[in-house]
Amino acid sequence: MSTTLSAQVTRTCFNEILVNNKTNFIDDYAQRSSWIELFNASFNVVDIGGCFLSNDPNNPTMYMIPKGDVLTKIQKRQHVVFFADGHASKGNFHLNFTLDTAGTNTLYFYNTDGKTLIDSVTIPVLEADLSYGRLIDGEANWGVFTRVTPSTNNLTLDSNEKVDKFALNDPDGVGMSLSAVAVVFSVLLLLSLFFYWFAVAFRKATTKPKMRDVVHSNIPAEGIPGEVIAAISAAIYEMENDVHDIENTIITIERTRRTYSPWSSKIYGLRKLPRK
Repeated sequence: MSTTLSAQVTRTCFNEILVNNKTNFIDDYAQRSSWIELFNASFNVVDIGGCFLSNDPNNPTMYMIPKGDVLTKIQKRQHVVFFADGHASKGNFHLNFTLDTAGTNTLYFYNTDGKTLIDSVTIPVLEADLSYGRLIDGEANWGVFTRVTPSTNNLTLDSNEKVDKFALNDPDGVGMSLSAVAVVFSVLLLLSLFFYWFAVAFRKATTKPKMRDVVHSNIPAEGIPGEVIAAISAAIYEMENDVHDIENTIITIERTRRTYSPWSSKIYGLRKLPRK
């Protein structure tokens, strides 16, 4: 694991430095001092523990970055900040040297052997609270930043190109207002059409179909009793107008005929009393 973390240490570089810190970034002790940002330009985790930072080429091992600190394992394309306050006893990220706020400074970053130079940078004299850094993280070109970016990307966008273009073409916001109104009314129209057709489909699915077919009979009306015709007429009227749907209220009138038989009569089943 140690070999993997240290394999890309040569892709680690100085990324941003602020020398004269008056009203800017503070450390974990709420103190303002010079700070140095390193950037892992690789796409692997890099462990810089055991490497060296110095501002004197004659003393390359001036400050050894302690080993075993999880924070010295820089994630891919991420940053780490050291404070050049001369108080190494405050923590692993506090250096034992300071930077000259009145003159130029040159910083050196050496590999774990204390001899192989990984990166170096010369910082010009700058006004207070101005930093010197790479215009794009890990790239070659450097510049001066009025907005410092410790532990984050140097390139930050102050505006949105699409928003700026829209503001240029519609300075009064009339177009935006009309677009918003059009969108709202379009959504409402679609919703109203949806609910209308949903209601139509629901009615069709739940409505009981009416029987409109008329059955013609070839039976002559003269042979049908009047009460049968009346019952049929009432039934047809109720069916056509959907008057009822309760079957147990329907009265069926039928003509019944009984044939008398003496064998089925009960009077012949009675035994006559004997006469005295």
